[in-house]
Amino acid sequence: MAGTVRIIEPQVGGTDGGSVKTAGDFLHLEDRGGFRWQIKPSLADLLLGPSGIRLPEWLRAGQARIVKQGPHRNVYFVELPEICFYLKHNRLPDWPSWLRQLVRPSKARMEFDRARAVAARGIATFEPLALGEERTFLGAGESFLVTRALEDAEPLHRFVAGALPALGPARCIRIRHQLTRELALLAARLHDAGICHNDLHAGNLLVRLWEDDRLDLYLIDLNAVHLGAPLTWPTSLDNLVMLNRWFVLRSSRADRLRFWQTYRLARAAGKGCAFLHTRAGFVEADELERRTRASSLEFWKHRDRRCLKSNRYYQRVRGDGVAGYAITDLDQGALEALVADPDVPFHWPEARVLKDSRSCTVVEFDLVAGGQTRRVIYKRFKMTSWTDPWAALVRHTPALRSWIHGQGFRERGLPTARPLAVLERSRLGLRREGYLLTEKIADAHDLHEFLADLKRLPESERRRLVRRQIDLAAQVVREMHSRCLSHRDLKASNLLVSRDYSQFLSPFSSNPWGGEQNSLLPVFPTTIWLIDLVGVRRHRRLARSRKVQNLARLNASFLQTSPITRTDRLRFLRTYLDWGLYGAGDWKVWWKAVDRATKAKVRKNERSGRPLK
Repeated sequence: MAGTVRIIEPQVGGTDGGSVKTAGDFLHLEDRGGFRWQIKPSLADLLLGPSGIRLPEWLRAGQARIVKQGPHRNVYFVELPEICFYLKHNRLPDWPSWLRQLVRPSKARMEFDRARAVAARGIATFEPLALGEERTFLGAGESFLVTRALEDAEPLHRFVAGALPALGPARCIRIRHQLTRELALLAARLHDAGICHNDLHAGNLLVRLWEDDRLDLYLIDLNAVHLGAPLTWPTSLDNLVMLNRWFVLRSSRADRLRFWQTYRLARAAGKGCAFLHTRAGFVEADELERRTRASSLEFWKHRDRRCLKSNRYYQRVRGDGVAGYAITDLDQGALEALVADPDVPFHWPEARVLKDSRSCTVVEFDLVAGGQTRRVIYKRFKMTSWTDPWAALVRHTPALRSWIHGQGFRERGLPTARPLAVLERSRLGLRREGYLLTEKIADAHDLHEFLADLKRLPESERRRLVRRQIDLAAQVVREMHSRCLSHRDLKASNLLVSRDYSQFLSPFSSNPWGGEQNSLLPVFPTTIWLIDLVGVRRHRRLARSRKVQNLARLNASFLQTSPITRTDRLRFLRTYLDWGLYGAGDWKVWWKAVDRATKAKVRKNERSGRPLK
């Protein structure tokens, strides 16, 4: 458990003309390397030298490593023989940050005080060991916060993605249920104690699993904590929506109901939510789900802008007549070569040409990303009309749309290839050709190739595989629409599936507690992917007509494919509608609407002379 902190008023004393004072459990040092320090007496000589914090020594000795790095702060994990701890260095990289420090304490001071106050209210959190603030003439400057490492504890999102699925089916289910209840009880205690964490997600909760399967939960990152009276229901609801926004993509409705029932009973006797004692809580639970959906849509919309800025995930790149964006873990040498001449990969001998048409050229080759050599897809969007540069003045280019939606799909838990970089040529202020670099999905083919490959199998086996693939495709399209996204070019060649027919993994139902361990993004195991996202659009409210158009476009892809029967099409539609739970109206209404839209698509292609794919 987090260490207990006693809050005692400072007592003036010490030596060196008042340069040293004691304040309860902490020692005050007025000047060490230009910083004022408040530190545990037993750690003063261990952590501080004549010039201040011993971070340079620990880095040189390999005893410290960077956990998180950004323009505003660095977080280090330091492992010494005597103690392990985290060191957070808060900086002031720009003048808005400096101005904020004029009217408020330093970030380290706020988190230091809140950690002590949260612990005093009975909530387990980290133990602060030391606080350092830069001595400045006006306001507060840079600051350090040292906190004791919680042994054998890890962030909740890593626990549910890594440790939990590895426990075995029976134990995993038991601990998952226990974790759901413990999380609900923690939320209830927080709200009853008047603690509102305005950034309450799985990354700010630590979990420790004991040998006897007991669970301890700890609250961290307390800069966003507000302390006050017990939370009322409207405030509690807002806080629960924030927490549920992360779990709604990773947990079942049964798990969320289990959380709600535990939370409701725990809060029923509280001052802020006593009315829950006389209610079943279903209305409030439904309100929580509806508010979570609306909050998620707004949250995703805001996150879509991150890939157009420089931050710890993305970087702006610029060259002679070339500009764009790239992920931060892309090999810098390879990136600089692409920026110098985006067309050079198309002339490499090792580059394999996949497509060369009037509108685009696509090749694949090997590239270093994230410290590993990966097979990548590189696509050049050509200018097809003299109006294209002028249209780019009022809307995103196809390359930039593909980049934004590719990152947005991954933010929303939708399966697609990871975009690595986007580049655009410009001349006289007008954007012209665009280039998109993405990871290649290994050992996959599109739905047309999938059906052709099944012809070698017996009829019974072919039917089984087709039906399982239909269920997966219908789920992916439904989840895309439920996130208010449409894909006007949703055809069979833009749906990739794995060549391994031994397993069919849905990113929405195969293992909701698994996925990427080192990221808060919901990247789950899958055997199906959506690609070519130029035609994707984000909607405030996705109309039925738009959904029907998407379904009709996919349906038109199989008009000439004999293995797909009317029964298969009906099975797809019923699965898409979740057998009546998703989409208003009877399935027959949807069937007729899709049929009319499909026939209209066929007539349109016949008039233009374009084949259906």
